[in-house]
Amino acid sequence: MKNTLFLLGLLLFISCEDPIDVPLPEVVDNIVIDAMLWRPVGETTGTLEVVLSKTTDFYSVEVPYVSGAEITLQHGDVAQIAQEETPGHYQLADVTVTANTTYTLHVLVDGIRYTATASLALSTRIDAITQGENTLISGDAVEAIISFTDRPEEGNYYLTDFGYNNLVVTRDEFYNGNQVHFSFFYDEYFPKNTPTPVHLMGVDKNFYTYMQILISHAGQDGGGPFATAKSTLRGNIENTANPSAFPMGYFRVIERDTFIFTATEN
Repeated sequence: MKNTLFLLGLLLFISCEDPIDVPLPEVVDNIVIDAMLWRPVGETTGTLEVVLSKTTDFYSVEVPYVSGAEITLQHGDVAQIAQEETPGHYQLADVTVTANTTYTLHVLVDGIRYTATASLALSTRIDAITQGENTLISGDAVEAIISFTDRPEEGNYYLTDFGYNNLVVTRDEFYNGNQVHFSFFYDEYFPKNTPTPVHLMGVDKNFYTYMQILISHAGQDGGGPFATAKSTLRGNIENTANPSAFPMGYFRVIERDTFIFTATEN
């Protein structure tokens, strides 16, 4: 991301281009814990994936990943240790993931211990993803029409990851137990003829609310990076010694389905 924003204006028929440094609030150095234990829909084993990093300013182009942490997943009498695969990225495979089980994540980093608990949120399968013919004002967008059938019980929440940091949350308030179809529009930079995994995940109400706030703060819903945050983005991970010094991020246990979508030139 560029360190300078450019404002191009026209005044009295004279064109000028001036670099403007936009002052932003100083970023507080904080740990970010993005942790997900997931299993494919209908399976009984899954994978824990944890990404550790530090907060950084808006203009930074590099993510400061955190290495050397101790990460343990506990469920019942079982305690398993995740391994660091690449800097800041930790993984634990072949985890038994079942409903009605409480999973506790322990993260020890820089001498500070963080913990979080979560239980499995069930998902459903993606019925289909097709390319539509509708577009946005620019005319360069790609319409992906996703279809899935909601689980029969009420109160289901879903997160759809369309790839390239495109996230959408939804709940079954108006389509409980029915098949639902909705469109997502990729921008003009979305690569054509490139297989793209799309993930549909079941989530609980708390994570659904968390993601609504996160998407709003990120500007995906029009808020923009310079908009005033409307609420504090706090996840479910606690600092056991100092609760007020909580980390950023969230630990969730989910079921997910994956569909490969390949867009073609219109």
